[in-house]
Amino acid sequence: MLRKFELLDLLLPHSGSIREVKAYYNGRFFGSSPTEQYGIFYNDMVNALRARLPSAVQFAMQRVVQIKNSSEFQRVLLADGRELTCRLVILACGLNAALPSSLGLKRSYVQKQQSVALAFNLTRSDGTPFPFDSITYYSVSPKLGIDYLTLFPIGRVMRANLFAFPEVSDPWVREFVQSPAEGLRRCFPELQQAIGKIEITSNVENSLINLYRTEGEPPPGVVLIGDAGENVCPSTGMGLTKILTDVDVLSTCVGSWFGTSGMGAEKIASYFDHPSKRTVDTRALQNAFYRRQASTGRSLRWRIHRTRLHMSMRFKKPSTIISDRA
Repeated sequence: MLRKFELLDLLLPHSGSIREVKAYYNGRFFGSSPTEQYGIFYNDMVNALRARLPSAVQFAMQRVVQIKNSSEFQRVLLADGRELTCRLVILACGLNAALPSSLGLKRSYVQKQQSVALAFNLTRSDGTPFPFDSITYYSVSPKLGIDYLTLFPIGRVMRANLFAFPEVSDPWVREFVQSPAEGLRRCFPELQQAIGKIEITSNVENSLINLYRTEGEPPPGVVLIGDAGENVCPSTGMGLTKILTDVDVLSTCVGSWFGTSGMGAEKIASYFDHPSKRTVDTRALQNAFYRRQASTGRSLRWRIHRTRLHMSMRFKKPSTIISDRA
């Protein structure tokens, strides 16, 4: 989709290239996936895209305090007192629920405390480059609720993302943030066998993810995209896929919307009901539930499933894995 929107070349100078992902379990290499992926910091991506805005686009760095919507025209009030008028508002407010709530929409939780994401930079202790593009290292035990650790390049930096589904009362996440080197040794005791001796070179960024969706009748003149509508568990790797699908679907709708008068709820509903959008939204949620249950599920079904996965990773001969997810 980035190629389709002619945005990929714009982001490549800020990213690290990943041509192969190696998979490890308990210190043992068991497979690799040829791929085309890129690592990029969120702020670099946003700033590069903003810098590419066409000259005809008016950009205002301001806080929106109110949206007055109708089936014809929308009025957007900014914190500095200015009021903007348009036919359609595309609301991309992320986790902030205030503006959707003001439009009569309700944010409801699908899964509270779904997961935890930890991110940090690291280097090899001897200063040599890592001998791989990217690694996915799977957890040994469900006791800590850890799913996997992934390492990937961003420029000259090696970035690590750790995804887990810990119990609310489990202190290991806080301890990891405070002492990440010790935390890595505890969570992945055989990691050094796979990547060598390492040093952590940044603070640990951490976030608690609550899965939610925004519900209610589609408001006339206002479309919600990305996290404004519903968010994605980062362990699924589908965040960018979801937002770009929203953009792609919206781009197919606006031509016909602006071809006729009005911007009523029936037009907005055609975006939310679009098959492509519904398919990706559903897949993202299903993947989120699967990753949580596969990592922590205590029923007999999930214990058997987890044992089969671990046995496969432990004893299978190293091979090439064809997969769409690192």
